[in-house]
Amino acid sequence: MIGLLLYGVGPIANAEATIAAFAAAVAIVGSFVAFLAYHGYRRNGSRPMLYLAVGIAFLTAVPVVIDYGVGALLPATDAEILFAITIAHLAGVLAILYALTKA
Repeated sequence: MIGLLLYGVGPIANAEATIAAFAAAVAIVGSFVAFLAYHGYRRNGSRPMLYLAVGIAFLTAVPVVIDYGVGALLPATDAEILFAITIAHLAGVLAILYALTKA
């Protein structure tokens, strides 16, 4: 299925545009969900909702910003960018874990 989406519609340049479009969609939808969780925190004063908002942001929006924003602006290798994205994912999962268990 992914192969059809990426390579079945045209040359490899279209694959990069398709990946960028999906990444942008993930960042936008993830930011909206994080905003809703943050709004729930502000409305109810629920600390778990704050950690949930931070976790969702670190799982969705922050990796896209690191990959396309910071990766394009700073001279970093692919390994360094991947390491930063992995750290963002870890921070997101830990924030959600904290929201569900300790907050």
